[in-house]
Amino acid sequence: MIGSFKQLDAKRREREAGKPGINLEHPLLKSPILPYVGSILSGIFLALGFPGFGNATLMFVALVPLMFAVHSASVKRAAGLSLLSGFVFFTMSLWWLTNLTARVEGTGLKISAVLGFAVLALYCAIYFIPFGIAVALGTRKWVGNVLWKNVRFMFAVSLVWVGSEYLRGILFTGFPWNPLGVSQYANATLIQVAEWGGVSIVSAYIVFMNAGAFITFRQYTHGSRAKIYKPHFELMIGLVPIALSVAQGMNTLMNRQPRHENVTVALVQPNIEQQAKWDSAMEPEIKKRLSELTATASRLGEVDLIIWPETALPQTVNLSVGNRDRLSFAAGEGIPLLIGANSYQDGKYFNSSILFDSKGEYAGHYDKQHLVPFGEYVPFPGLMRKFTPIEIDFGHGAGSSVIPLQGKASFSPLICFEDIVAPLSRNAVLAGARWLVNQTNDGWFDPSAQSEQHLAHAVFRCVENRVPMARCTNTGVSGIIDAYGVVDRQLKPMSEGFTAGLLYPRPIGQEKTFYTRKGNVVGKTGLIGGIGVLVILRGGIRIKRRKNEAE
Repeated sequence: MIGSFKQLDAKRREREAGKPGINLEHPLLKSPILPYVGSILSGIFLALGFPGFGNATLMFVALVPLMFAVHSASVKRAAGLSLLSGFVFFTMSLWWLTNLTARVEGTGLKISAVLGFAVLALYCAIYFIPFGIAVALGTRKWVGNVLWKNVRFMFAVSLVWVGSEYLRGILFTGFPWNPLGVSQYANATLIQVAEWGGVSIVSAYIVFMNAGAFITFRQYTHGSRAKIYKPHFELMIGLVPIALSVAQGMNTLMNRQPRHENVTVALVQPNIEQQAKWDSAMEPEIKKRLSELTATASRLGEVDLIIWPETALPQTVNLSVGNRDRLSFAAGEGIPLLIGANSYQDGKYFNSSILFDSKGEYAGHYDKQHLVPFGEYVPFPGLMRKFTPIEIDFGHGAGSSVIPLQGKASFSPLICFEDIVAPLSRNAVLAGARWLVNQTNDGWFDPSAQSEQHLAHAVFRCVENRVPMARCTNTGVSGIIDAYGVVDRQLKPMSEGFTAGLLYPRPIGQEKTFYTRKGNVVGKTGLIGGIGVLVILRGGIRIKRRKNEAE
């Protein structure tokens, strides 16, 4: 492969030998503020590619301004510019977190919410730094007129980016929100490759394409290309993985395996205002709304399961005693009911999903594993608790629960943001779940882009493991996602109602996907390979500097 690259490149250089290059010497392009403009533009373009703005195609060139900003910068300056770009991106894409100020009382807590948002955006921005450094060092070492070195650069910076995203998803319990690949959740043909490499491989394709575009533009601006209408090998190579994935995705979607077994679920979306959930005076109204929606859904006929969202029940359920009386208001006409509620077990409180069978008897439950810091527990409580409204810490669930459903395929619940944590879905499928349920309450942040961004992550969990998911939310987006990431939604966000539909569980005996069997190999490879790239680049620059000093 490298040999053919060299031959093609040699022929290109022979054809273009002696042609005058295009040098842009305008004073504006030498302005010291231009790198900051490029850094900020990339942050804006990246944010515009995610739900809330929805310009997903922009992602394939969104990093180019940042790459130009850092390509000739020192390591320290490249790190600063990358941090700025990341901060702009996360500030825009996580802006919905500021809605917390309307959910808490007191000036101190409101200020804490804003500061927490800023700190989180800054923390996430740190993971842009390795990419910026890799671009700065890699441009000096590899980028130029030699094709195979340019392609090496494209692979190298893609590894670094993917490794940084993977690290962000696991370090300090992880915050894997909005990796680049998630922006493509509505592109069903492109994302089918996630069954092999998860969302990480889609992120890698995006960065690879950006790197090809950067090299193309840079060769014009730095005088190595004379005719801007000529095709460019690096740009064409950057398109290859995307084109192959789209072709593979089309083949997958057109040759879906037939699935005959189905489950009919009814999803209740009560649209309860977050403050009302804390008001004991609103408890009768909440129960009435849940009861009416549940009763109406049960009259559809042939419903196998009715689902409520996260913490829908305005009471704590003690799993050590009977609860038929507490749920008598929500009689489901002999239909199993999966509720979201806080539970009390062995002296601890849990955020739980609890199944009651057609007779109203307890039939199984799941306790949330991946708790939200400052939402369900307080790190360093002696120091930090005074800055939060959280008075008690919830307990961590012991692991995935595969819950049998009368006469139907078993499922595993995921609560709140657990559907953004890819290993939890994978572990549930490995444990035997044939479909997934996500119960969440995005009312903390709605109305905002958060609910659509949240849905986008769930799409990848379905494709990665080839299982469908029923998403039941308090304020939206409720719906059914099939095993190929196609979303069926009937309810508008911020509306009260219910929706029902069919989902098709993973067939018994069907081989599990590569991703389910092996995990995020692409992410792990990116982390190890990215570290190696940075070590090689940093070491190579130091050796070259010493040689120059010696001469």
